Amino acid sequence: MITLRLIQSMYMLVIVSGLMVLVILLYLRYLTNRAFKVQLKMVEANSECNYDIGLFLPRARELMKKAEIDDVFYDITYGEKTLSKPGPRHKRVITRKVTRPDYSIGLGIVTVSPRGYQRYIYMILFETLFLLIEMDLLMKIKVANDALYNFSKLQTFLLHDVKNVTQFIKGLLYNIARIGGADREHRFVEYLRESAPALSVRTDKILATLEMGSEKESEEGEAEEVDVLAMIRELLELYGMKGEATGEGSVFINRHKLVTVFDNIIKNMHEKSTNEPELECHASVREEGETVTTVIYDTGSPIKDMDRMFEPFFTTKKSGLGIGLFQAKHVVKKFGGNMTVANTDRGVEFTVTLMKGARPAALAPDQTS
Repeated sequence: MITLRLIQSMYMLVIVSGLMVLVILLYLRYLTNRAFKVQLKMVEANSECNYDIGLFLPRARELMKKAEIDDVFYDITYGEKTLSKPGPRHKRVITRKVTRPDYSIGLGIVTVSPRGYQRYIYMILFETLFLLIEMDLLMKIKVANDALYNFSKLQTFLLHDVKNVTQFIKGLLYNIARIGGADREHRFVEYLRESAPALSVRTDKILATLEMGSEKESEEGEAEEVDVLAMIRELLELYGMKGEATGEGSVFINRHKLVTVFDNIIKNMHEKSTNEPELECHASVREEGETVTTVIYDTGSPIKDMDRMFEPFFTTKKSGLGIGLFQAKHVVKKFGGNMTVANTDRGVEFTVTLMKGARPAALAPDQTS
């Protein structure tokens, strides 16, 4: 009889213990699920705030309260900017501080429960918030550094061409001051005639670079009918390229912009020919309905990074700036055309398609009121 009662007591104890374990497991599962939901919502909130720390932190504080974290305090510095929220004098806090050359992060949270499984949950959320903040800072710093670096390269490009034009003008003034007699005048005119194409290309490139991204409607009045074939032949002669250009086709466009397109293509082939002396450059121009398609190809080696050819500031040359082909495609697309490049059996081939009456896309009839 005593043994039976003992067994019954033990049975009840096992049931009660099992129920207690089940309740504890359910509670821990609730805490874990809640923490994961808060964690996911913080990632989503950061994305919705466009990775702006100033906008993200207030939302993060509200989300952390759902996980029984009373408050979030911080002291964040990057560049010339500081974000700060003083923390309370409280025992139940978790803090961390990291200092790097470009930024520093001081972060803390005020917790409800200082120990046990709950503290483990706090640490997961705390580390998530810290990593999101650090990721946002690194993104901002990288974007800023890339922008400054690219601006510096663009400035170098402009200074280089402006310097060439300035030197030409100085030489021109020097020669004008020393003209005397018919023979000197004749030689001076010949000098101008020989120098004019190169000077025109330089000034056209400078103008196109300065106007990139800031085209105005008044540009439509600056357009003129341009013989594409004649322009390509002039550039081939200017760079001393072997090869020929055939066909016919004219477009109504800003001349200096079109010079920029074909100059960047032919200039790249010319620079390539310094390592491949037998390289030739050929071009064909044809009219197809309302478009003029120009195909320019070289007889040299293929390009490895073909998918990055039009990427701004990408270059395979040690001294290159990597904006020429990007600039060329920008101009073509601005006037409603298209520009592609591919490795073919006969060499690297550029295809430029333009409308005969090309005009900036912003001015196209179907986009005006």
